[in-house]
Amino acid sequence: MTSSTYQIIVRNLLQTTQYFYVFQKQAAFPLLPSLYPILSGSLGCQSVGNYASTGAQINFGLDSQVYAGALSTRAAVSPSRLIALLSQSAATLSVVGSTSAFRPITLTAVEGSPDNCTTLTLDPFGLSAPANQAGIVIGGFGINVPSYTPLPQPELYCGGVALNNNQAIILSSFVAPVPNAVMNCIPKQIFFVKMGYQPVGSTVAYDESNTACCDFTTGYATYTVICNANGTFSATGGP
Repeated sequence: MTSSTYQIIVRNLLQTTQYFYVFQKQAAFPLLPSLYPILSGSLGCQSVGNYASTGAQINFGLDSQVYAGALSTRAAVSPSRLIALLSQSAATLSVVGSTSAFRPITLTAVEGSPDNCTTLTLDPFGLSAPANQAGIVIGGFGINVPSYTPLPQPELYCGGVALNNNQAIILSSFVAPVPNAVMNCIPKQIFFVKMGYQPVGSTVAYDESNTACCDFTTGYATYTVICNANGTFSATGGP
């Protein structure tokens, strides 16, 4: 079954109110040097009480469309632009304001793709309308990255973008790309629910342990996630 939106319903069977957040399985970035870490963003975060006592549940909604995205911390922030707040570990850059761009994009198939690559410009900052480009890895999309200076601290990030049910544009799985090169990104439409407070848009330590896995590549449009009384998770797919 196809759907324009993925739904993740979360029910808490613990006796205490808990926060839960959603993140996406890390994308693959072929040929990316190992010194370029892959970062992950929190796509949704909400607290909920005990399901039996309150009847309350969380509904995380995510657009099923694949998006290519880019974020710059170089440009001055305009009130009309998206303001993203990314809080990273002390070992990495803390972003207090940014300018972002995103485009719906088609993943490359064996038979080809008319819209599998976009071009990033820095001045003005933006992404071009996607077009066909040869050499993009099967199952992925490409971003033509211009020349820029990534050191001593990255000022540019590119990767997959998620659009949640609040229409927030969030870099989901992303890197500081190699300058003057074509970045290939292979996103995976698999999402995880984990206990904890991670504000929407913040970078999170990627950790699949003790999570509920919602694998939308299997054809399900909805997953119901149960946080059991012992803190473990179960996830059941539905139509």
